[in-house]
Amino acid sequence: MRQEQTARQALIVLPGLTADRQKRESMFRFFSENTSYAVYIANIPNRHSLKVCVKWLDDYLTRVVGPGRFQAVQVLAYISGGVVLRHMASSRPIEHLANVVYVRSPIQELTMQVLRRRYGRFLLWVLRGRLLLDVAAADLERLAYPSTLYGQGLVIETGVSRLARSLGVSAERVPTESWEPDGLLPGADDVIRVPESHDDVYTSESLLRNALHFFTHGRFQASETSAVNG
Repeated sequence: MRQEQTARQALIVLPGLTADRQKRESMFRFFSENTSYAVYIANIPNRHSLKVCVKWLDDYLTRVVGPGRFQAVQVLAYISGGVVLRHMASSRPIEHLANVVYVRSPIQELTMQVLRRRYGRFLLWVLRGRLLLDVAAADLERLAYPSTLYGQGLVIETGVSRLARSLGVSAERVPTESWEPDGLLPGADDVIRVPESHDDVYTSESLLRNALHFFTHGRFQASETSAVNG
């Protein structure tokens, strides 16, 4: 899904595993109506392995943001989309990568691990696809982040999704250290905690507007960093 125009900047959204077609279209409408960016919503082939998805993203970015096409590239990456990006960027830098906003959810990430333990690899592969298995097993703390020209922002979801609730996952079950920004995005330029659950993060105008605010100003509208620094 893409918006072709003469924009000098591109916005690439890397959705997570739960972003169905309706949610991707909702994000596309929002960003197309509220920015002058050339907007691209990547449809990562989540049923395949992380290795396949990394190769897919490499090919996708080569087509979308080829050499000299844009002066700046902004990226909004949700959980699994961020993992694919980080793996790809370890061997393939992104030209003119200006800012990246990562959306992370300690609750939803624990939910993936609970799913893996409860249903086993084979059944979960059949029901949900291979990428979920690979992301749930990944050592996210040791995975590097691509460097940017300007900044990296972190959005932390605090709500409980329907899937998490059905599996008995709550905020109280998440280890305290899993909520720490330094573990979720070391050296983040700005951090914001939002009340949305993973059910809402693709369609929440408040969250999407905060991402746009970071791309423009290098900070969120109401952030932890701003509160600390006054």
